Amino acid sequence: MRSVSRFEADLLRILHALLGRAPIEGARALIAVRHKRPKCLSRGAVELVQDALAKGCVWRLAREGGWLADRYLRGDRIASGRLWDRTPPEELGLHFSRYTLSFLIWLTADHPADRPVHWNPGERDLTVSDQLVLFYAYEAMRNGPTDQAKVGELPQLARHALTRLAFPEDFLGGGPDLDFSAWTTGAGACILEALQPYLAARWVALDRQKFAILEPSRMIALGRAQEATLTAFLDAIDQAGRTDLARFLLSAASTLLREAREPRAWIGSLEFEGRRLADRVEAHRAALALFRALGRLREWELRARGVGYFDEGYAAARLWKAIWEAHDGERLLGQSDEIARAVDPLGAGSLSGAAREA
Repeated sequence: MRSVSRFEADLLRILHALLGRAPIEGARALIAVRHKRPKCLSRGAVELVQDALAKGCVWRLAREGGWLADRYLRGDRIASGRLWDRTPPEELGLHFSRYTLSFLIWLTADHPADRPVHWNPGERDLTVSDQLVLFYAYEAMRNGPTDQAKVGELPQLARHALTRLAFPEDFLGGGPDLDFSAWTTGAGACILEALQPYLAARWVALDRQKFAILEPSRMIALGRAQEATLTAFLDAIDQAGRTDLARFLLSAASTLLREAREPRAWIGSLEFEGRRLADRVEAHRAALALFRALGRLREWELRARGVGYFDEGYAAARLWKAIWEAHDGERLLGQSDEIARAVDPLGAGSLSGAAREA
């Protein structure tokens, strides 16, 4: 049994809550109280933090989707099984820098609303594992008290590609260009594989909320945030040859369309009295940002058809065709086009355009 100080015990309680292994409410109460920052942590406390990170992150990733047997790319081949079956152990290692520990100390000692912030490492100094902890911290605190949600104002989160991919609605004001390169290779790509069900559920929940939006400007801002995030993401995985990491979009679209909701489910509450027709057109277009991405995915499927057995990228092309067919991509694209035409004030809406004509 290791003995730790009160501060160290509070830090460990916060960490376990961020990792989903303790109630977040108790952690929020601790974060709301400022604590005197110690000169250093004891060796026993540091070892407990290391143990919690090593076990907690793996446990959470396994629970969120790593346990699912599926097929993903591994270099120039397709690997099957659960995450740990299809990946060599050395590629699954999570490496935390000192900045994760300093972040936890800051979160325990200070308050997220305090300015200046006494935690500001350079973006390049953070490992993918550090960024995963930041992601879990933001997820845990975004729906908490307003002053605690200010953790999202950290520069490291404004530039955090995974956070903005999961919560585009929280970054309507835009921000720096997103760099997804860390999430398309190595451990970052493995994390994205495990998070596919989580990301699909997030985008489903986000689109279900659109019926409650009254203000067209809010819908336009949300659609722009979604589209900018997806453009950066799809560009990155296409360039990296990891189109298989976009399957959560097909899953989300399939779930939404399977509900057989009417087109007004996305635009039914918008109030356009006194608005220009151009505002109405843009708001309706923004409401379907998720479905608009299907046209890009369809282009990948068309491209994949032309890749031969001896061509570079054959495994990626074969896998993407299988993913598209498994989700009945043609049907999803057709249903999406029907919705787009129904909500377009000019009666000429189409999400797929040239991709379908090809």
